[in-house]
Amino acid sequence: MPLYCVDENLLAAENSRMDLIEDFISYIADIRSLSGNTVKSYATDLAEWKRYMRDRDLDPVSFTRQDAALYAEYLQDEFAERSVLRKLTALRTFYGYLEKKGKVKSDPFRDISMRQKARRLPGVLTEDEVRDLLSVERHTFQDERDHMLFLFIYNTGCRISEALGVDIGDIEFGKRRILIRGKGGKQRFVFFSPRTADEMKSYLEAREEFLLSRGIRDEKAFLIGDKGRRLPFSSAHIIFDKYRILLGWQKEFTPHTLRHSFATHLMDRGADIRLVQELLGHESISTTQIYTHVSRGRLQKVYEETHPHAKE
Repeated sequence: MPLYCVDENLLAAENSRMDLIEDFISYIADIRSLSGNTVKSYATDLAEWKRYMRDRDLDPVSFTRQDAALYAEYLQDEFAERSVLRKLTALRTFYGYLEKKGKVKSDPFRDISMRQKARRLPGVLTEDEVRDLLSVERHTFQDERDHMLFLFIYNTGCRISEALGVDIGDIEFGKRRILIRGKGGKQRFVFFSPRTADEMKSYLEAREEFLLSRGIRDEKAFLIGDKGRRLPFSSAHIIFDKYRILLGWQKEFTPHTLRHSFATHLMDRGADIRLVQELLGHESISTTQIYTHVSRGRLQKVYEETHPHAKE
């Protein structure tokens, strides 16, 4: 007997809602007769959004203005300004279509703008704050899992969706690398240190004991939740907020914060920007260039704190 059952009616409803995207693409291609390049661009941008929704158990009809604001922030963290503007335009056009079809009452992206956040630099942790985070005492399996979630993202620079998607079979301990399946089906390798390898092996032992205690033997996911299955996206964000409060931080602490910290600390230590681009999985180096601004800010701070004439 299966451990859980799928409600076929709910599944059909979810698929039907996702099919609205396909209907829209057919509409702009066949009815509005937009150019092939325009149709391809819209299809690509909406496919990106569709993956984002699937990772978070969302769908176009239930998407709220708050969801739209979070997605715009996600885009600004991952893409250059021109790309973000294009993607938001595609979504507004899509929701205009849904409004005309009577599928939604309003466009959640209607008032979403880049203006307030376009020039905001990513929030990062200091190296001391990372050490504090990774030094929190661990007493339960959940503590070990939380520690591994933080360690994994900071060591690899992965997006949270990529980290949660890793299976044990993707990890090559001999070469100390992990196969990451990124956006658009693209693959890349990320790497980890010998010390991290030891911690990962220790975590896997604790993970095995935890799963056996629940009678689960077939879970492939590296990071698992309290029920012994792949750690949900929503749970990961709850974990980050829990530790922000535990450590008494007033600053923002999200998976993106750790990813930004990974990139910034590499740049601060002299890593080549193209290497950082590859590790982050950025399509364009213009997206990675924001970290040069972060590092320049640190250089200015060091100058002001240490140069004999800086405070005069």
